[in-house]
Amino acid sequence: MTSKNISITKDVYNKLLKIKLENESFSELFLRLLKIQKNTLEKSFGAWDLSEEEEKEIWVEISTRNGRSWNKSNVEDLK
Repeated sequence: MTSKNISITKDVYNKLLKIKLENESFSELFLRLLKIQKNTLEKSFGAWDLSEEEEKEIWVEISTRNGRSWNKSNVEDLK
């Protein structure tokens, strides 16, 4: 298995230590947190009844942000 080094502040490290389970690696912690986030996002899909105009406004906002390029097909990657 390959590995990557990441840099985090001491404050973030200390917060991660507080939620890390005994005998859990940081990789396992990150996977656990990502799974929690994914489950939370999936439960939120479809929670609001948006008009076409509201949905379009949201997608324009998301798709024009700096950073990762999002489109509706990227949402499928979260599942």
